[in-house]
Amino acid sequence: MSKQQPPVDGYCEQCGFNYDTGDLQGTVTLLIRQSADCSMALTKAAAGPDPDVVRLRPEPEVWSAIEYACHVRDVLEVQRHRIAQCLAEDRPVYAPMDRTGRVKQRKYEDQDPMEVAAELVRFAKEFGAAARVLRPHELGKLGLYNYPVRAPRTLGWIIRHTAHEIQHHRHDIIEILAQVEPPIVPKPTVDEDAEEEVRTPDLEPSQEA
Repeated sequence: MSKQQPPVDGYCEQCGFNYDTGDLQGTVTLLIRQSADCSMALTKAAAGPDPDVVRLRPEPEVWSAIEYACHVRDVLEVQRHRIAQCLAEDRPVYAPMDRTGRVKQRKYEDQDPMEVAAELVRFAKEFGAAARVLRPHELGKLGLYNYPVRAPRTLGWIIRHTAHEIQHHRHDIIEILAQVEPPIVPKPTVDEDAEEEVRTPDLEPSQEA
C-alpha cells in the first residue's frame, strides 16, 4: 500500500509486476487467480469477528479494503468494455474511468462485501474470456488511453495494465487488512496438574540426613 503512483510500463517495485514478461495466456491466468485472492481476502475479513473491518481506512487518504475491492471490480468491467470498443472502432478514444469520483458516486464504503467479492470473480472471468481469444493483430490495435497521461496504447498493453492493477491492489487489500484487522489471540491453556504442583509444596520431611 503506497500513495506513490505505480508505473505503467516496465517493472513495478511495489508489487513485483513486470510489463515486459509473460505471454497473454499466462497474464490472464494470473489476473483471474489474483482476482480470486482479492475476493477471498475480502470475504474472510467480512466473515470475521468485526465485519466492518473491511470499511476501515488505515489512513484518511488511503482507501479501505472494500474501496479497493470495488475499484478492482470496476476496473475489470471497464477494461472488458474497452476491449470490445477497440475491436469495434478504428483508433478508439476511451472515456476516463474517473476512479476517484466513483468512490463517492457509487458509495464504495457502503457496498456489501460478499456481493463485491462475487462480482469481482465474475468480472475477472468475463474479462479473461474476452482477452484470451484476442489474436496478435488485434493485440496491436491502438486506442487513446487517458491514464496516467493521454497517450496511444495497444490492446496488448491494456491486458497487461489490467493485470498490473489487480496484482497491485491485491497487495494493497492484503496489507490494509493486516493493519486494521483485530488480532486474534488464542486463550492460553493451563495444565491444571502442573499448576497444582506449583501451588502445593512437598510437605514431607526430606529423607536425606
